Amino acid sequence: MKAGSSSAVAFGRVLQAARKRWSKTQADVANFFDPKLSVAAVSMAESGSRPPKTEAMVRGYAAALELDEDALLQLWWAMQGMIGIDIWAEDLPVPQWWREFEASPQAEIGYHQARRDASSAWTPNADFYEPSLELFALAEAICTILMRLLGDSWKVGYKHEIGLRDPGDVRLAAVIIELRARVPDDDESNKPFELMATFACPEPVARPVPPEPTARTNTEAMSPDVAWILSSVEAMPARERAAVAGFIHGLREGASLFSEEVSSTPTSQTPASRGQRTRDRT
Repeated sequence: MKAGSSSAVAFGRVLQAARKRWSKTQADVANFFDPKLSVAAVSMAESGSRPPKTEAMVRGYAAALELDEDALLQLWWAMQGMIGIDIWAEDLPVPQWWREFEASPQAEIGYHQARRDASSAWTPNADFYEPSLELFALAEAICTILMRLLGDSWKVGYKHEIGLRDPGDVRLAAVIIELRARVPDDDESNKPFELMATFACPEPVARPVPPEPTARTNTEAMSPDVAWILSSVEAMPARERAAVAGFIHGLREGASLFSEEVSSTPTSQTPASRGQRTRDRT
């Protein structure tokens, strides 16, 4: 997930809404991690300027915000364009790229309504247009995952905004997702739903690189220093992780060269071994 992208901004809005819903501060979330994150890191994740880069970090946010890990991971991938559910909200064995995803009947209804609105507003001097059917399908899938993630105390929905092709006044067509929730109380049934977050459904351009199938790191079975190093490396941007990998590769090369020099050096002969060979010759 690239920093500052629409995917990062959308995912950050969800993290922020969930945190505020449970009256947690950014410091509460930061202190939940081991090692602890800085408050600035949590703030940047919520703003989209530095989103979680790894599945391990996403799981950390899920634990800190008391959310289902698998659902938050599924949302993280969907924000990047990889949808892990079908039109019946069943899990897919392999996530599908959003441009190839089959639209649900509800998504098609929203798309055709947007087409009618764009056609009604169109004039020879104002070229209005609607969001694509694929974007409606992605928004519908993201909303389904959000309902699974947030639960019945939330209301999730979306609306469309038609775009305008005009060099002097460009407006991008969009599908806006809205999150509403009841304020926690003893009796939530009579509480109205309050708007917690709105964001445009992202339109990822390139497929994200899937993670390598590795086992989850067990930080409880290692020393705190090693766990801190691993967590720090996982949180680094891709360029910094590559630099660390190159440094470690250089250390390994140097260690292998040193071991070869040591093994090729002849060992000194002890007096006992020289005496043994003398007795053998006699």
